[in-house]
Amino acid sequence: MLETLHAAAVTTLADAIRSGRLTARTVLEHHLERIARLDPPLGAFVFLDRDGARAAAAAVDDRIRRGDDPGPLAGVPCGVKELEDVAGWPHPRGARVFADVIATTTSTQVERLRAAGAVPVGLTASPEMGAASFTASLLHGVCRNPWNPERTPGGSSGGSAAAVASGLVPFATGSDSGGSLRIPAAFTGLVGFKGTYGRVPRGPRYVGLPNVRNYGVLTRSVADTARILDCIVGPDEHDPLSLPHPGFSYERAIDAHDLRGARVAWTADLGFGACEPEVEHVVGAAADALVAATGMVATDTRVELADPEEAWRVFMAPDLLELYAPFLPERAADVTPALRFLCALAAGLDLRDLARAALVRDALVQSLAALFDAVDLLLLPTTPIPAFAAAGPPPATIGGRAVSPLVTVAQTYVFNLSGHPAASVPAGTVDGVPVGLQIVGRRHDDLRVLAAARALECAQPWPLMAPG
Repeated sequence: MLETLHAAAVTTLADAIRSGRLTARTVLEHHLERIARLDPPLGAFVFLDRDGARAAAAAVDDRIRRGDDPGPLAGVPCGVKELEDVAGWPHPRGARVFADVIATTTSTQVERLRAAGAVPVGLTASPEMGAASFTASLLHGVCRNPWNPERTPGGSSGGSAAAVASGLVPFATGSDSGGSLRIPAAFTGLVGFKGTYGRVPRGPRYVGLPNVRNYGVLTRSVADTARILDCIVGPDEHDPLSLPHPGFSYERAIDAHDLRGARVAWTADLGFGACEPEVEHVVGAAADALVAATGMVATDTRVELADPEEAWRVFMAPDLLELYAPFLPERAADVTPALRFLCALAAGLDLRDLARAALVRDALVQSLAALFDAVDLLLLPTTPIPAFAAAGPPPATIGGRAVSPLVTVAQTYVFNLSGHPAASVPAGTVDGVPVGLQIVGRRHDDLRVLAAARALECAQPWPLMAPG
């Protein structure tokens, strides 16, 4: 087993460490060796705290020797996305202008992971401020997809996805303001779950004007995601929109949840986008397999949403302008074009622009409320394209049709604006790289979304790591 520790599930590792069959230090050293050997060409990690991780693993082993239970994630190494703060660690957020910043607080998510016994080993790469669907920055360079190093692992949690898919760590944290958990999951064959808004608290830092940022993790199985969720959900006084604890264990409930009779709608493009035909074919086949395996009922419900892209841009821009105001225009060369664009957009906004964006958002919420009166789950491709070139940009056309530069997030940011729970689960491959099925449920119906994701991975087993 020692030779294949990197391929083991979070649940398997934690249970083996808790029982004394493995030590946390053994598991950690195995993964640190893999990081040293395999990460340089991938660029998944941008900071490692080897000493801190070794001290944390030793503390887990000491607790077990004393007869204490270190928690349900006992001794499992993990990565932390660099947009998330860990006190004493660098907090650059992929930005040259913040390269020297050291975090003074630790996110609630990381605090709860540590309390459950997990061992954070370092920071994983993100594009600057998470403002891209591929992971490349002026500060860190390009992060690559372990399925094909010429392709991107997605963004903005691309470093976390590359680390997990290549077995550098069993899981890693991420954040999702427009698809940044689900897109990397789709591009690297992982599970990425964005809960109902507030399901995972985002304290203690400011969580943003647009109320779209969600925290979560990237894993190689839904069961691993469920165990980790059990450790991190629940209210937090630092986050006024955090939700109460659901009152049950996701890990215990996902296999017991009965999906028979649940009504399902399928869409390739939400009614406003474009989808590559091969992506639609592969993901559609996975959706059919899920329905057949569970006894759910496919409906002919049409999904025709209005594209809220402009509203999403408007909401995202003001926070960035405030953050970058001390550096622009003097240090414009140290800021990526995408960030400069958003700052310029924000500078031209007025209150009427924000009011119009709020009206667009409300119309979207009402449209989805009507949809979820008719169905219980919505199935669609997580992304309309497979992973593209590692350094970007996304393709400008699909099937000869011009598409927005935001094409990668077109089928994910909708549910950030609306707050609905959504998961990406592996559906198959296109052009040699993974693509994902996105499963969306009613607000607060996170369990049904996770149960459906679990049912698909059982009906259509998936390699738990990138080949090689």
